[in-house]
Amino acid sequence: MKILVLASKKCVVSAVYGILDIFYAANYCQEQKYGVGIKDTVDCQIVTINNKPVVGYNGIQIMPTQLLDLDEIPDVIVVSSSVKMVIDCCDEDIDVPNQAAVSQWLKNCHQKGTVITSYCTGSFLLASCGFFQGKIATTHWRSADLFRRLFPYVRLDCDQLLIDSDDVICAGGSMAYIDLSLYLIDKNIGKDIASECAKLMVFDPVRQKQSPYVSFQAQKSHDDKAILTAQEWLETHFKKDISMESLAEKVGLGSRTFKRRFKNATSENPINYLQRIRIEQAKDKLERTTDSINNIIWSVGYEDVSSFRQLFKRFTGLTPKDYRHKFA
Repeated sequence: MKILVLASKKCVVSAVYGILDIFYAANYCQEQKYGVGIKDTVDCQIVTINNKPVVGYNGIQIMPTQLLDLDEIPDVIVVSSSVKMVIDCCDEDIDVPNQAAVSQWLKNCHQKGTVITSYCTGSFLLASCGFFQGKIATTHWRSADLFRRLFPYVRLDCDQLLIDSDDVICAGGSMAYIDLSLYLIDKNIGKDIASECAKLMVFDPVRQKQSPYVSFQAQKSHDDKAILTAQEWLETHFKKDISMESLAEKVGLGSRTFKRRFKNATSENPINYLQRIRIEQAKDKLERTTDSINNIIWSVGYEDVSSFRQLFKRFTGLTPKDYRHKFA
């Protein structure tokens, strides 16, 4: 099995080399279980589109371990991610050096049977190449708004950590190269080797969602002053029993107009926006305090403890107790 990891400018250096380490470990686990030479091993190499070194986001140079042969058709290509699209998440375009050449190479390999994969913001490049037509994508949760602006016709699901569309696989999150690598080992070599590899490298092999890691990012980069006023009011009065009709009146809008403009400006309906604020406040208290979970729920404006617990799990994928255990 041949896997090529495409390194690009400003990528996460540890991820590029980490993928090689994981597949090297998989080869080791396979040899330990079946013996040397019994099973085909994985040949995983780093390439760059012009066969020159690239400099990662941390300033460290990444050297290709193999010259790129455009006539070679690997089994899998892994597209690296750009930290820039996570940190500077308000750009209006992606900046990939030699993008036309990269796109042509990826498309040619894909047409000849290569499975195209990405982790974190590598999905931006895949989307720009048209690989998500009729498919679902994921990316780093912090880059979701930028992705939707750049690729409004691609269905994005950032709750999911990994999405397999058979010939295109993407994983979201900076460390999702681990999840992607283990998944490829499971799918192409075997579940037993993926499990042994995860144990050897002390990785959690069962992560499925990004939602526990997501912090709500309020969308305020719009020009609707009435909605901005409403957002700020909700953010300071979230503990109260809030009527959206009264809030609409407060900012000088009719109820239906308010809800429509709020959705257009923030991509959330007002009730959902309020719920997200309360969830974030509860998460903060679960992380930083030893207050009882019921007291935290009451402190963010909910009297129905059971209802809030269900809401919390819907947004985070965890119960409040499990969230505190994971992040406190």
